Parts: sequence; structure tokens; C-alpha cells
Amino acid sequence: MKNKIAAHFRPSRRTSHTYERLKQCKGCGSYSSLWEDTCLYCGADGKFTPLLPLLQTIMKRHAQRDVLIVGTGALAAIVLSKNLTEMLISLLAGIALIVLYLLLRKKYTPYLEKSLLNELLQSENRTIREGLLLDTEDAAADLKAEDYKQAYEKLREIGYLFTGNQVKILKIICLNHFNLRKDMDLELSTLLPEAFDIDFVLYLFEVSKVNPELVKRDAIDYTIRYRTEIEALPGGHIALALVFTAALRVKAYVLQYQDQIADFIEELPRERLIRLCHLVAEGPDDFPQLYSKLTTLLKQKYESDPELQGII
Repeated sequence: MKNKIAAHFRPSRRTSHTYERLKQCKGCGSYSSLWEDTCLYCGADGKFTPLLPLLQTIMKRHAQRDVLIVGTGALAAIVLSKNLTEMLISLLAGIALIVLYLLLRKKYTPYLEKSLLNELLQSENRTIREGLLLDTEDAAADLKAEDYKQAYEKLREIGYLFTGNQVKILKIICLNHFNLRKDMDLELSTLLPEAFDIDFVLYLFEVSKVNPELVKRDAIDYTIRYRTEIEALPGGHIALALVFTAALRVKAYVLQYQDQIADFIEELPRERLIRLCHLVAEGPDDFPQLYSKLTTLLKQKYESDPELQGII
């Protein structure tokens, strides 16, 4: 793609749990995952509350309700007491129950929070989904306006919570408008589409060049699944060679994909070829297909190269 742009992405907020990326508008109750303070549903400004503080507020209210119930019961017992002794017993029993309740609640707070969180997410599932769809529409509007950087930054935040194919495709379209660099916070595995997609293949080609560490088993499997379609594209053979070259970083990948790597062995850069030779030399019996191809290649093209000839 011509006229690609340079970009420095807004840092994405790191969270311990995915749900911490959600926030709720106190004005209308809708949810969002974006950093903006204006609610896309009701237009209110500055009324968002992060989900975690919201959860803690609900927990506090529940605790106050429970203490009030116990206190009311103790008060009723005091009122119904026939003498001072019964009143003291009722008072002490009420205090003891409240203290015991607070101690037990403190001990089991993590479990209570998890249970309440599950209930909240289930009950609010539809509202959360509608809010994320509004976020997606907002990002799509930025994409349509050719503000690719802001569109991608929004889609990246949405993608932590909403992993549908639509969001993946929109992110890929945005990423293909950037000059990719190794120092960029790029993604790959989270972008794998449900079917063959030319835009994804173009992105995979670029990522394999600038950051081969992102090429994991799932991306290699995708490449093998759609190898015929990829090879039919202009530059498709080069794209495949880059992906299988990236696989040389991990010995387990070389073992698993040695047949595919063998098909592109002549396209390997010299430093990758040297690494492959060392790997195969450690256990030739583990790499029968690669060993045969390597010995033939070294004899035909690198017979005068002492470094390569001395490995296998």
C-alpha cells in the first residue's frame, strides 16, 4: 500500500483483569472501553465510573445493608427484653454478630467480589455489548474519516473485550496504513481472521519483516491452511518464505514445520541458514527432510563457504 504514514500509538493501559477496562456512565448506565470522557449514548461529560470502583461501591452497600439487618435484629431483641439482663445479652449478642460478620466478610471478600462481578457481568451483558458496539461504530467513523491512528487505538481497546471478526478486520485495515517498526507495540495472534483475508496476509508479510518474534504457531498454522491462496497473490511466495523463516527462532517450530521450511530453504538469508544448519546438526535424525535438502543446497551453492561446509 502506497502513502503509508508514520505513527506512535497511544500507550494502552495495563490491567490485571480485562473487566477493569470497562467503565459505566452514571447518567444513562451505558458502558464504554474508550479513554474519552463523553458518553457516546447520552452525551454526558465526566460521568464515567470504572467498573472496579463501581464493584467496590456495591460491595460496601451490601455490607452496610447486612450490618443494618443484624443491628435491627439486635435492637428488636433489646426492645422486647423483659429485664436489664436480657437487654445486655441482646446488646452483646448483636455486637458480637456484627463483629463476627465483619471478620468473616473481610476473610471472604475476594470470593464475594468474584461472585458479585460474575453476577454483574451476566446481568449487564447486553448493556455492555451495546456499549462496545457503540465504541466500534465510533472507531469505524474515524476509519471512514481516514483518521487511522485514532481508529486503531480505539479498536485496540475494544479488542481486549470484544474479539469478534469485525473488530479484527477493522484493526488490520488500519494497521496496513502505517509504516511498521520494530519498536511499535504491534499484535498478530489477536488479529487472526476466521477465514482467508488478503489484508491480513499483507499485514503478516510486513510484521514478519519487522518483528518476526510475533510469528507464533497460530500464525504459521493460518499460513499453512491458506498456503494455496497466499501463493496465488503477487509476492505471496515471498510472504510465505518470511513466515517460515520466522519459524526458525524456535526449535519446536522447526521440528513441527520442517516440511514447509524445506520448501523455502533456498530463500533463507545466510544468517538464518547458518542457524538452521546448527539446529539440524544437533540431531540429523530429527530432521530427515531438512537434512536432505540442506546437504544438497550446501553442495550446490555453498561449496566454497568454509563456515557453512563445516557445520553439517
